Amino acid sequence: MLLESLTIGMLATNCYIVAPDKRAPAVVIDPAGEIKSIVSRLHKAELECVGILCTHGHVDHMAGAGPLSDAVGAPVYIHEADAGALASPRTKLIGLAGGVMATRPRQVRWLDDGNRVEVGDLALEVLHTPGHTPGGLSFYLPGYLFCGDLIFQGSIGRTDLRGGSLQSLLRAVKEKVWDLPDDTIILPGHGPETTLGEEKAHNPFLKGLDASRARWD
Repeated sequence: MLLESLTIGMLATNCYIVAPDKRAPAVVIDPAGEIKSIVSRLHKAELECVGILCTHGHVDHMAGAGPLSDAVGAPVYIHEADAGALASPRTKLIGLAGGVMATRPRQVRWLDDGNRVEVGDLALEVLHTPGHTPGGLSFYLPGYLFCGDLIFQGSIGRTDLRGGSLQSLLRAVKEKVWDLPDDTIILPGHGPETTLGEEKAHNPFLKGLDASRARWD
C-alpha cells in the first residue's frame, strides 16, 4: 500500500494520499489546501485520484476539496450532516488553508456509516464518528484508522464548537473504534500518528473507558 501525508496550513492539518501502489487509483483524505503540492504528489507516483474524502466539514480540513476536485476531476465525499460546509460562498482563506480559494465542488456525494470506498483492491470502511461535528467520519483500512479530529495522540477533538458533543464523541469511540485491534495505527487530522493501544493506555480522555460500563449522562 502507498500512504503519503502532507501537513498543510497554519493549523497543520494532516492530508493523506492512499493507494494500493504506484500507478494506481488513489483517494485524498482532508485536502486542506496547497493543491499544487497534492497534485504534484499524485503525478509523481502516477496516481489517478478517484475520490476526495472529508472527515468532517471544518474549513481547515476541506477548504481545498473544491479546487482539488476541479484539478483532478474526482468527486468529493462527505457526510450529509456536514455537507453544508461545502456550499458556502467563495471565500479567500489566506494562511488558514494555505491560501487556497475555496469553492463549492461540482461533484459531491454523501457517505454514511457502513459504506465502503473502493480504491483499486483496497476498501476503506466508513464509520460515522460524530462528536467533533455531527457528520464526522472515520475511514478504516485494516491496520489503519483515518479519524480526522476524533482522537489525537493524548487528546481528543474539541467538542465546544458548534455541533460538537462530548457524549457523542465518546460514544463514537466506544461503539466504532474501541474494538479495533490495539495495533491499529491512528492517523489523526493534526499531530503525530499513534496506536489505539497507546491511546487506550495513556489518553486521559479515553483511559479506562469501558465499553460495558460507559455512561453518557
